Amino acid sequence: MAQRLNGELILALGSNLGNRKENLTKSISLINEHIGEVTIISQYFENEPVDFDSKNQFINMCVKVVSKKNPTEILKEIKSIEKSMGRTKTSKRYEDRPIDIDIILYNELVLKSNQLIIPHPSYSKRPFVLAPMCEIGDYLDPNVFLTCRQLLE
Repeated sequence: MAQRLNGELILALGSNLGNRKENLTKSISLINEHIGEVTIISQYFENEPVDFDSKNQFINMCVKVVSKKNPTEILKEIKSIEKSMGRTKTSKRYEDRPIDIDIILYNELVLKSNQLIIPHPSYSKRPFVLAPMCEIGDYLDPNVFLTCRQLLE
């Protein structure tokens, strides 16, 4: 049987409903419990909602996680965490939410499936993801071979 390798993940977390900082702290605890060890945590970045209108500002951050799970297993755990924290999905693409967790990078993997795209398809256009990501490390996008610092410029 082949040995599973540890994956290094960059996850982007965001909250704009309820106690946003508490939501982020709880999600990090659940990530530690269900996905893998959170090894680095960025500072909070407060920003306006993107691609939808809301009076509620977001707090965003990024975390680095070491996991033995594959991307599909991680996505399943993320959806479970989001649901357990009160996130509901409607027909709208973007809306207010107590927690949002996105897989930004998984090692140098490039993956395109119906369920999951890695690297995240729009992170490179989002300063609220790039800034906290750069804070925890200068990661390379395996699609365009630019670092997060280069993408932020």
